Amino acid sequence: MGRKNHKSRYVAPRAAREVVPPASQVVAPRVLTVPAHVLEALAQAGPLEGVPDLRGTRLLIGGLVAFFVLMAAVLAAGALLQEDWSNARGNEAIVVLLGLALFGLLGGGIWYLLRQFLRVGEGAMLRIDAQGMRWGDPASPQAVAWHEVCRARMDFDDVKTEFASSEAIVKRLVFQQAVRGGEPREIRLPLALTIDTGRVLRFRNRAVLLRALLLHLATQPQSRLRFAAEVFIDAGIDPQTWEPMLAPRRWMWLSSLGGLVPVLGVIFLWPLGEHIGWMVAAMVLAMVAGAGAMGWFMHQRYPGLQGVFEFETAPGATP
Repeated sequence: MGRKNHKSRYVAPRAAREVVPPASQVVAPRVLTVPAHVLEALAQAGPLEGVPDLRGTRLLIGGLVAFFVLMAAVLAAGALLQEDWSNARGNEAIVVLLGLALFGLLGGGIWYLLRQFLRVGEGAMLRIDAQGMRWGDPASPQAVAWHEVCRARMDFDDVKTEFASSEAIVKRLVFQQAVRGGEPREIRLPLALTIDTGRVLRFRNRAVLLRALLLHLATQPQSRLRFAAEVFIDAGIDPQTWEPMLAPRRWMWLSSLGGLVPVLGVIFLWPLGEHIGWMVAAMVLAMVAGAGAMGWFMHQRYPGLQGVFEFETAPGATP
């Protein structure tokens, strides 16, 4: 038999394989149909409750407590075994104050973590059903009804992801909630779907919850919401099949790290004695070049995961 050329078995997700529309049509969102069997499975699943990963949360907090206790023990042992304190002569008061401050910080951290350990699982919930979503503290949860979700007035997309650096360096899902008699309220929900990681590190069924959340947002009977393509990359969901799609997210992170290479090159290879202003300018140019290279790579590898998506339901399907 003749030799066969074996190609890679990797098959890109269906949405990622499709060619991007011409430049004249980029402004218009691509309209995708949600498969009927996906909607049927969502309806049959009924209300979904977040399942907290209590064991993982306790292990994380317990590990941090052990680390702080070890640091305190090492510092205490070093102070007790120190025989020659000649270097501290004349500065004894400063050394004592610094030691007390350090042990106070370690003790305060250990006390806080122990309190969090005892409260793991308390006051953290997430529920998604046909009417809407509730999350946060069960005593006073935040809530949004699906019919309250509205279009953004000033943006080109209504559902997007972004970093919230003022609160935490994590990706957040952002969409708008209509408020009667006022401006729409912006909802920022961590993609991990947990508000307080000290009580619940993650939900075990996070992927199911996030998929249901996006499906409910995508199938509202009112004006269709516009989804940024990055939402599905970050969520790891194929927007056409609604099946898991992890590869684009991994490649996006790898390309982001690769985009930092030019900046690191400027930092480590910059000649000594050169004006710092030129170094800053070179770093800015390197960042722009790295971001451009990252965008070009993702566009070439996943041309269908660009732009904005809208969704419609198949004839006869019930959202």
